[in-house]
Parts: sequence; structure tokens; C-alpha cells
Amino acid sequence: MPTIASKTIVLPTELDRLSELEAIVAEMLAHAPDLPEREIVQYNVVLALHELCVNIIKHAYAGEKRQFSVVFDLMCDPTRIQIDTYDNGGNRFDMAAWQTPNLDDPPIHGLGIFLMRQLMDEVTYESLPTGNHWRLVKLLTADAIC
Repeated sequence: MPTIASKTIVLPTELDRLSELEAIVAEMLAHAPDLPEREIVQYNVVLALHELCVNIIKHAYAGEKRQFSVVFDLMCDPTRIQIDTYDNGGNRFDMAAWQTPNLDDPPIHGLGIFLMRQLMDEVTYESLPTGNHWRLVKLLTADAIC
């Protein structure tokens, strides 16, 4: 799995700092100049990542002033952007207990994972001894970069 571009950032648990994510996603996707529907792909990736980071700040850290890592990789075989987050917030997520929301009677909150799954090709969660690990993957059709 060759990596074309990679970047790691550490973000504080401050919602106003999440605006930095859009520029990094754009920087990663710039390595795929022939990417069809670039604006839509970029918007979807940023929206899913933003939702994930809001959940980390609000739920994993429950408002504590801390930091978490976001690792961006643009990869081949298959061509994709892969984003991993790592936090050591005290609250773990029970993915097995998560249920698809009833969209006929949608809840006011709790649509984040559903939204991420609609926007991305893969959304996974792993509880590690050191904290939480989330992975978002968006498959790309930009064959020219690999």
C-alpha cells in the first residue's frame, strides 16, 4: 500500500479549531489532480471528519481541555484517503450497541455515525488500551495518482 502523502496534526479539544481540517483535506486531495467531483468528495470527507471530531470533543473528552491526533494518508491499492484519529479520552464508545436511527422519526441528536457512514466508504472504531481509534476511509477514482 504505497502512501502518496501523509500528514499528522494534534488538535486541542476546541470546536473553533476544527476549521483547520478543511485545508488539510484539500492539501491531501491536491495530490489527485484528476479526481472526479473533487468538490463533492472534499466536502463529504470534511463533513464526516468534522462530525467525528465534534464527537471526540463532546463525548470522549466530555469538555475537558486536552488534545487528540489526526493522521491523514492518501494511499494507493486501492486509491483512497484514510483518516485516523487517536484520543485518550476517558469515555469509550460501544459500537456494538449503536443502532441506525429511525429516519421516519429522527432524533434531535445522535445522527453523527449515521452521517459518517453515509459519506464515507468505511467507518471503524477500536477501543485501545491507550484510548480510542477511529478510521474514516473514502475510496477515490483517481487512478492517475498511483
